[in-house]
Amino acid sequence: MRCPACGFVGFDHLPSCKRCGKEFPGSRAGRGIVAPVRPATRIASQSTAAGIPDAQRFDEDESLAPAAVEARAPGDVPTVTSPVLEETAAFTGRVVSTDLASLRKAGFWMRAVAFLVDLAVVAALVAAGGMLVAGAVRAGGWFSSTPEMALQWLEASARTVLSVLISLCYFTLFVGWSGQTPGKMLSRLRIIRVTGEEAGYARAFMRWVGQILSFVLLGSGFLMIALSRKKQGLHDKIAGTYVIRLGL
Repeated sequence: MRCPACGFVGFDHLPSCKRCGKEFPGSRAGRGIVAPVRPATRIASQSTAAGIPDAQRFDEDESLAPAAVEARAPGDVPTVTSPVLEETAAFTGRVVSTDLASLRKAGFWMRAVAFLVDLAVVAALVAAGGMLVAGAVRAGGWFSSTPEMALQWLEASARTVLSVLISLCYFTLFVGWSGQTPGKMLSRLRIIRVTGEEAGYARAFMRWVGQILSFVLLGSGFLMIALSRKKQGLHDKIAGTYVIRLGL
């Protein structure tokens, strides 16, 4: 600070010059005037309770009471549920309980009954489709000079392809759409993933492939249901699925 009287430059923040004693302009300390200090104001945090103002002010001489934290009972804490299948006594919606350990797995005989019902439906569809194929091939043979052997081979090939397509569409579409074929609907069974989610079309197709392998292995893949602790057959293990019982 430069002294206006003698020009002395000092780096100390004093009310007057060190050389000549001249009081610096604007200094109020030498006159005994002290700037008033405004007392600090503490604002309480905003309360969410009804009827309590948004903010409360406390004077300096008032004590600020510690905030009370109310413990919430374990039952009041909202539970997070995953979008998995939720099935209890009554079947509602397209989902089951997240507690997979409490789900009742369907046994061998219950699943065998449901599967026989499905096989009967598929056989009926194949028979009806075979009749249409045979009629179409014979009608085509009347208007062509194709040999009889060729017509028989064409009919047999068409029947085989139709049978595979009907079986594929039946088990894939029903399981992928709702996790239940007509046989499992009658038996109150449902197919889910091992994580509790819906099976979906990809896993339904994998289950169908596993069923074909079980037939090729002389049914040993289906016998695994009776020997498995989690009641899984070969097709269940391939697709990563369970078959559970619905209702009580």
